[in-house]
Formats: sequence, structure tokens, C-alpha cells
Amino acid sequence: MNAALPPHAQGRDTTPGWCPRPDMLSLILLTLLLLNYFLPFGDLDYTWQVQTGAQVVRTGQLRIADEFSYTLGGKVLPDFEWLYEVILWVVWCALGEAGLHLLKALLVVLPLLLVGWRMRVQGVAWYAALASLGLAVIILIPVWNLRPLSCTTIGLLLLSGWLHDHCSGRRPLSWETPLLMLLWTNMHPGVITGQGMLAGAIAWEWLNRWVRLNEPLSRAACWRLTVFGGLGLLATLVCPGPLERLHYTFNPDLAHPIMRAFSEMQPLPRVAMHPPYLVGLTYLVAEVVGATLLFRFRRYRLWEVATLLGLTVLGNFAMRSLQDWLLMMLALGMPHVGALVLRGSQWYRRNRRISSALTIRAWGVVWSLDRLARHTLGLPAWRFQPRWLLAGALALVLLTLAPMARQIPFQPARECPVAAADFIERAGLHGRFFASPNHGAYLRWRLGPRVQSYADTRGFFFPPRILEDCYFLPRLKEHWEERLERVLAYQTDYFLLENRGPFGALAQQLEGKAIPLYRDERTVLYRAEEVQRVLGSATLSRENPASPFPQDRVAHSPHADGG
Repeated sequence: MNAALPPHAQGRDTTPGWCPRPDMLSLILLTLLLLNYFLPFGDLDYTWQVQTGAQVVRTGQLRIADEFSYTLGGKVLPDFEWLYEVILWVVWCALGEAGLHLLKALLVVLPLLLVGWRMRVQGVAWYAALASLGLAVIILIPVWNLRPLSCTTIGLLLLSGWLHDHCSGRRPLSWETPLLMLLWTNMHPGVITGQGMLAGAIAWEWLNRWVRLNEPLSRAACWRLTVFGGLGLLATLVCPGPLERLHYTFNPDLAHPIMRAFSEMQPLPRVAMHPPYLVGLTYLVAEVVGATLLFRFRRYRLWEVATLLGLTVLGNFAMRSLQDWLLMMLALGMPHVGALVLRGSQWYRRNRRISSALTIRAWGVVWSLDRLARHTLGLPAWRFQPRWLLAGALALVLLTLAPMARQIPFQPARECPVAAADFIERAGLHGRFFASPNHGAYLRWRLGPRVQSYADTRGFFFPPRILEDCYFLPRLKEHWEERLERVLAYQTDYFLLENRGPFGALAQQLEGKAIPLYRDERTVLYRAEEVQRVLGSATLSRENPASPFPQDRVAHSPHADGG
């Protein structure tokens, strides 16, 4: 599709000179890069991930016992991201918060660059690739963050691209496949999707030699796929607890309704129905890619179809899989979209006088949109100038390495109870704090071992009833009296509560009756004895509480950590 286009319309920079002026596309890319660097983190998961990496290095154990909360009883955690967490800890120690922001920008930009590269490699016109990436940016802005989920996105894009190149004869599979799988399996449990893709590709390409749904591979190519793909599958077993990781994926607690309290676990259709509705554009992409599956089914390898179907299920089940689903649809589907549009445009020009009015109108709209995109995004203002993007990235790297980087006043996430944590630190308070998961994660990040939280943002690690306590007790809903008794039974020392909004009901109930240690416009801090006195939990004795885990009370008292 690029052959008839002038060089600037193919996305190539034709401006003379070593450093031409930045065009519109370069300015937009630099703005996005800067925003990703300077804007606050979207959540507080990075806090416990950095601390977990420190714990891995300190103990030398890849599977660690919980030290951050007092409700998990010090159990060994189903955490399979040790390598990612150690990398985060190393970046934090070497470069501070600026290093984490740089890593966030890298993990946001890299998947987009990989998608663009895959589309260009497979012959997608520059204007179509640019429009696709622009749409992806609009949809994915709400989920941009420093998350290990990006490791799975990158792994899926790389692996699917290498498998496609092998099956199309462009480039044979090689040693990079087991290396990728080895890194992936120790960075994120989403490697299970890569395992499925590899196993499916091996099985299908052998079967396809018999059924011939696609152009079959030669026997030598099938054996090469089997050898390097098999080594990749074996590499996924070189990690702590590979069988436990597979079993944990199907843990029924992960499907508990309380998990929907976390934004990343919200079903995609529900999010799409709320303003600003941009996430709903994903379904437009799905419809277009679905049309290519219908009209060009035999041009897809069956393992590609299975991958898209599996990601469709995951993407609709929870927002956390949106990026994987969308970018894989673009990487695998856009080459077929381009071929289908080209074929349809040719048919439209030949048959617009003899076909049905509805068909003609439909293809006329597609053809008009294609021409509009080609002529608009083919203008010189939309040339790709890699030197400006590299210069922006280099500037951020140099800024991060500079001593002044540790003085950059990065804004904390809006969930952070900064003022309350300042007071707790000044007052020398220590012990067990009941708070929301976000507040619990921040307190541990700011105050270290002197604080243990009832729960934090490691939602998958906690029993559902613990998460329900954090969700329903501050709202005075769902048997909140029983939940209060359980919280006190864990020998909780302090309650850090929101004092407004739907989660401010408990604080409002205590207002004017209990004496707070601290109060600001967002939070209020009470001693547990004050809460118990006002709300009349006389059935519990703090000296001999009926804890669900009585054996944990001594070993994990707030003073056992040296606080």
C-alpha cells in the first residue's frame, strides 16, 4: 500500500539537515513522554513491589513470607514477580523516585513502539499505523502506570511477532524465544498466555501439515519451531513454584465479587458505559478485526485466532487485560484490515454502478475514510522523526541521572494520606493500622517496619473477607458490627479513616463522640480503644481477643518488628 505514496506519506523524514524542526507528530510524542514522566503514579502498587524486591535481596528467598500486614499471619505469598520487583528496588536505590518515573515512561512507550514496528514490518501503510496507534493512546491513557502487567504485553507482542515471522518465512525462530520466556516467567504470572501461544503454535503447525487450512510449514520449519518453542516452554519452568503459579491462576478467591472493588478488576463493559466512554472504542477495533476474521479466516494462523479469542475473554473480564487485548488486536489484525480495505476499495471502484445500494454505501464510507486518513496523515506534519523521540528520551535519562533528580517535587498519587503519615511519623506512633488498602500501602511505604496494615493493594494475596472488611466497615454496611469485632480481634491499634464521601460513614459516626489523635480535611486517626468505646464492642476483650489466627498475635505483634 506504500508503493504509490511519496516518501513523506510513508512516514519517512525527508527534511534536509541533521536536526530538522520537530513536526506535529514529534511534538505530540514528546508531550506524551513528558506527561508519563511527570504525572503521578496511577496507584500505589509500586510501593509494596519495591519493598518486596528489597526483601528478596535481603533474605535471598525468591518466595517470601509476608511482613507488611498483620492479617496474613506471615504466610508465604503467591508472588511470582520477583525479578520485576528486584529491578524496581535496584532502580529505586540507584535513582530514587525519578528512576521509577523513567521506568514507567519506558513501559508505557515500549509496547506502542512494538505495535507500530509490527504493523510496519507486515506492510501496514504509515497513515494506517499512525491512526491505529493514536486510537490506542486515546483508549489506554487511563491504564498507563508502572505495572508488571506491561511485561506480559511486551512478551505477547514479541512472541507473537517472532512466531508470525517464522510461519511466514520472514525469519526463523531462534534462541531469543527461550530467553524471552525465561525473563517473562520470573517477571509476571501472565506468562501463562505465552505458554498457551507457544504450545498452540507448535501443535497447530504440525496439524496444519495435514489439514492445510493455512500454507503449511516445511518439516524442517516445524521441527525448528518445536525445538525452540519447546525450549521456551521448558524455560518457563525455571522459576519458583511453576506448578503453584498455574494452580493459583484458577484460585476461586480471584473470582470473588470483592475483587471488583479494585479498578483494574472492573469488567470492561461496565467501564465502557461510564464517561468519558473512550474505553468503549476498543469494541470498535474488535468489530473491525472481527470482520477480518470472517473474510480472511484462512489467512490467520489458527494459534493467532486462539490468542485473540482468549484475550477477548480476559479483556472483557477485567480492565487489567485491556492493554493486552487492544494492542494484540492491532498487531495481529491491522495487516489484515489493510489488505481487506485495499481489496474492498478496488472492488468499490469497479462495481459501484452495479452492486446493491447498501453495499455500495458501506464500501463508499470505508473508501472515503481511507482516503481522508491517507491524505491527512500523509502530510509532512505527520512524519516520524525518530531523532526527536530519541532526544526526548535521552533528555529524561540525563535528568534522572543528575543529582538534582532527587529534588524533583513529584506529586504523590491522590490516594496518599501524606499529611496523616507526617503526623504519625512526628508522633512516633507504631503498631497495627486499619485503613483502606491504598492508605495501608502508603503507610508502610512511608513508615517502614514500624507500621503494619490490615490490608494493602496486594489484593490477590488477602482472603476476600479481609478485603470486605476494608470496603464495608468504613461504609457501615454488610454486617459492619461483626466486621468491627474481627478488626479489633486482630489487635488493631489505630484506625485511619476517610472522613468524607461514601467511605466516611464510620468517621462521621465517631465524630463528636471519640477523641481523634489527628484530623485533616480528608482523614482522621483514632486509637482503637476510642473506636471500641464509642461503638460499644463490649463482647471483645482486647486482652484476650478471639482472633481468627490466635497463633499469630505474638509472633507478629507490632513490637516484634522492632517498631
